[in-house]
Formats: sequence, structure tokens, C-alpha cells
Amino acid sequence: MSNYITTNIRLPQEDYSRLKEEAFRKRKSLSAIIREKVGEKKLSRETYTKKLLSLKTDWFTDKDYQEYKELRIDVEKRLKNITGK
Repeated sequence: MSNYITTNIRLPQEDYSRLKEEAFRKRKSLSAIIREKVGEKKLSRETYTKKLLSLKTDWFTDKDYQEYKELRIDVEKRLKNITGK
């Protein structure tokens, strides 16, 4: 079993609610869901772009990509605020 550290974090209400709902649906603890999210391997931009471009669909438009970039920037800002990095 891993050694765990107990800590407190601040989350926006909407993120907390979304995580609690996910935990309920998956029948897991909130802590387990957060550990999963933190431990997920992040794809490099190059790998992510290759995966997107390999999709056999026409749903992905320039507007979709712009919205994705804006959301990504917002998530990265939130992460910096949380981690200080």
C-alpha cells in the first residue's frame, strides 16, 4: 500500500460538485477520484494533435479547436493557482 499524505485543498464549487457526482456514479470515494485525476498521464501536445487528426470524423472544426484552446488555457491557469507552478 502506498504512503498517503493528508492535505487540504480549495476547489471551485463547480469542480467539487462534478467530482462528488463522479465519485457517486463510480461508487468511489472523492479522494480516490482526485488521486485518479492527479495520477493521469498527460499527453504531449504533439501526441494529442496526432490523435485528434487521426479521427475519422468531420466534427472537429476550427471553432472547436479554438474553444478547446480557450478551455485548456483556463484549466492550466487553475492548475497554476492550485499548485503554484
